[in-house]
Amino acid sequence: MLDKGIPAKTIQQFVFPETDEETPEEKVAFANQMDKLLTKDQILSVMEEQGCSKDEHPEIWLKLKGKPIEERIKILNAMGMNESPRIRLNGDGTLSVFWHFEENGKYMCVCPIINKLQKPQTVSLTYCGCCSGHIKYHSENSLGVKLRLIETVSSPISSGGEKYCEHLFEIV
Repeated sequence: MLDKGIPAKTIQQFVFPETDEETPEEKVAFANQMDKLLTKDQILSVMEEQGCSKDEHPEIWLKLKGKPIEERIKILNAMGMNESPRIRLNGDGTLSVFWHFEENGKYMCVCPIINKLQKPQTVSLTYCGCCSGHIKYHSENSLGVKLRLIETVSSPISSGGEKYCEHLFEIV
């Protein structure tokens, strides 16, 4: 957080988990603290660097190298939803990336940590910024561009399953 310009006196107000093996509840509680102690810009700068499975380097990245971004998006969108989220290049030059898994008429969260929580539960979009970090990493590598998180737009866990998981990025 210090490297994101968050003052030490703000960081000192956080209650950090006592072990490296955080429970899903502790992770959600930490996101709730971020909502109370940080500005939206600070939250975005921290969360866009988060994300699980960032050590994976799919072979598809090599196959996409040298292709224009529009063609890369078309190839990725043709893959199965479990292999790649959907990507949309918006008219204003931003990039929307989303998952939309459904079950019984409700959208499902893709986060393995959140799926360990007791149901039903609603979680702040701040927590979902972790997923934004995962998407940012993989999208930058597969699309060959640098991204900045503008907003975690929606998620199943923050909307009671009414909205799908969507993340909005600026191409920098």
